[in-house]
Amino acid sequence: MADGSWDNGGHGVPAKAGLPLWGKIALGCGIAFLAVVVTCVGAGAFFVNKIKKDPEGFKNKVMGFALEKVRPDWEDFRAVVEQLRSREGSQALYAANPGLAKTWPTEAAFLEAASRWHKEVVSVPDLSPDLMEQQGLQINHDFGGKVTVGWSPKSGRAVYVTFEKARKPGDPGPRRVVELDVR
Repeated sequence: MADGSWDNGGHGVPAKAGLPLWGKIALGCGIAFLAVVVTCVGAGAFFVNKIKKDPEGFKNKVMGFALEKVRPDWEDFRAVVEQLRSREGSQALYAANPGLAKTWPTEAAFLEAASRWHKEVVSVPDLSPDLMEQQGLQINHDFGGKVTVGWSPKSGRAVYVTFEKARKPGDPGPRRVVELDVR
């Protein structure tokens, strides 16, 4: 029979069953680490196998992806270069881009400088893997949002244009030119 008190003085208290909290945390972290390692090894093996099977095809796929990423920047660059090839285009370029006033304070100064370039600035070709690999194309995206596109053709002047921000899908109209360098 019971002694009439619910207090048993701490005797007969069952011990907690299972792992302690630190054990559960360590086990969870270990399982997560193992899942990440297996996934990375599997993905690495998949890509190595894909590259070994068809290295040229893989290179073309990667190059095609890169071309599509930089195509909007290249098209904006082409438009600026085409404007530099004529007096009227240069005039419109200066009027639409107030950032050019840092280098050329007046439109007359810009047009005078551009008059030396008109004949030596060549038309920009279509974007191609050959252009990216061998013909002096440079595209740099800064963390501040600016994008610099440069091209050094085999003959003619090199042109480097810095735009104010990266183009996002659906952005309207031409981007503003912040800097222009024709060498």
